[in-house]
Amino acid sequence: MRRVENKALRNYVYDHIRVMIDQGDLPIGKKIDKSELAERLGVSQTPIHDALNQLVGEKFLEQRPRDGYYIREFNAVEFCELFEMRAGLEGIAVRLCCENATDEQLRVLTSAFDEFSLPLDEELVHHYYEIDRRFHEDIVVFSGNGFILESLKTTGFQARTYQKGLVRGPDITLHEHRMVVEAIKARDGERAQQQMIWHLLGSRDVFKALLLGK
Repeated sequence: MRRVENKALRNYVYDHIRVMIDQGDLPIGKKIDKSELAERLGVSQTPIHDALNQLVGEKFLEQRPRDGYYIREFNAVEFCELFEMRAGLEGIAVRLCCENATDEQLRVLTSAFDEFSLPLDEELVHHYYEIDRRFHEDIVVFSGNGFILESLKTTGFQARTYQKGLVRGPDITLHEHRMVVEAIKARDGERAQQQMIWHLLGSRDVFKALLLGK
């Protein structure tokens, strides 16, 4: 029984730290204060240590010798690979949405960007950022594919690409999102998949240009 309880506690701590990283409560480059985390989550440092080591293995954190744990910042090569991964997974996910999602789920997706019109002020840009995240997360969930959803949970492939905020602004991506939405409305899976791939590879190309010095 104690072993089961310990595993549940480790999972609880791990999940909470992941959420804090994904939502920016633990920002890039920040050193992890294990004592503060333990107090905040109401646990001892043992499950904190276990969770941090797991997150190091998953490349969310880096452990610096004799210095502790830090929120890891990804480089341009890794961002390119992450957006390529997103293009592949979310491309098939949106295609599956067109095939499998309920009418209500499609309504959620197709109405996501209705409130926006360019140009956006600073407050609306922040709101757009939140809608952007939710839209892409919903596509994975509504696809109905458990393996893609599990990949989202275990690798955080979407959350990692938001590490620097919006790679491209709404002046570019709002139109791209609406192209995806139009394909979803028509339940045209092939077109939705292609639009999603173009959309995400467009963000990939920002980092690709950095690598090429353009």
